[in-house]
Amino acid sequence: MKKDLILLHGALGAAKEFERFVLDLSEHFNVYSFDFSGHGNNDSTEKFSMSLFAENLKDFIIANELDRPQIFGYSMGGYVAYTLAIKEPDLLGDIMSLGTKLKWDVLTAKAETKKLNPQIIEEKVPKFAQYLDSLHLDWKQNMLKTVDLMIDLGNGAALELSDFSKVQNKCFIGLGDHDEMVSCRETNEVHDALPNSHYYSLINTRHPLNQIDKDLLVNQIIEFLG
Repeated sequence: MKKDLILLHGALGAAKEFERFVLDLSEHFNVYSFDFSGHGNNDSTEKFSMSLFAENLKDFIIANELDRPQIFGYSMGGYVAYTLAIKEPDLLGDIMSLGTKLKWDVLTAKAETKKLNPQIIEEKVPKFAQYLDSLHLDWKQNMLKTVDLMIDLGNGAALELSDFSKVQNKCFIGLGDHDEMVSCRETNEVHDALPNSHYYSLINTRHPLNQIDKDLLVNQIIEFLG
């Protein structure tokens, strides 16, 4: 019997980005994905927060009557899974995260948000702007709300290491070996804090999901969550 698997997208992302993975994963899992509030085709006027996205995940699990589904969370998706697991561990099965930014402070938030100016991106990186426009109903609004989310995380809304110690689910916490956004140090610190964690690394892998080798990631998901 196939296990249920939910794929959680990252910040500025959408469920659509997982389309190239679904066919291969469907041979091993009942695959699900959805857009967090204010992402993709899911319009929302709500302020972005990890608590809001964790509620999105909880609501999706309940609405689809899923019993402890396996979770793959890319980047922010991993953070959302850990956030929900702290509050309601019995809702989730095993959690696999990749490239999740786990350490937030004022300086980190400042460094990340200075890259997220819709007007400058539209002028200087038009291909990226077009890509975001293909994902979202309103990518500029999504980006501005993501900036506010990161600022809130830097100002104290982020999880502490002691919070991760409350996650009882089996976890696989990973990082691309060429990830330019997330450090090996912060990933290993959370790995050590999680009670039941396995660390992994994807070779020749940078942060962007659309640049990750499909077969490499699919095989890793099958190995860990199958």
